Amino acid sequence: MTPILDRIRSKGGQVTRKEWNIVIRRGRLDDAAMEWIKSNRQALMLEVWPEYDAFEERAAIREYDGGQDRASAERDAYAEVMGC
Repeated sequence: MTPILDRIRSKGGQVTRKEWNIVIRRGRLDDAAMEWIKSNRQALMLEVWPEYDAFEERAAIREYDGGQDRASAERDAYAEVMGC
C-alpha cells in the first residue's frame, strides 16, 4: 500500500508538522480526498511524526489522571516526548 504522504504529494499536496499538529496544503486534492485524509488522520500522523502515539498517551494521562486541561496536557506531553 502506498503511504498516505506519497498519495498526498502525488496530487500536489503538502503536509507539514507544527509541534503536535499538522497543516495540509491541498494542491489538487478534492473534497473527497480531504475527507479520506481526515478519516485516516491517525495513520497520517504516525507517518509525519512517529512519536505521535507516545504523545497522545502522555497527553491523555496528564489530562485524565493528572487533572490538567487539554491544552496544558498537550504542551507538557510534547515537551516530554521531544525531550525539551
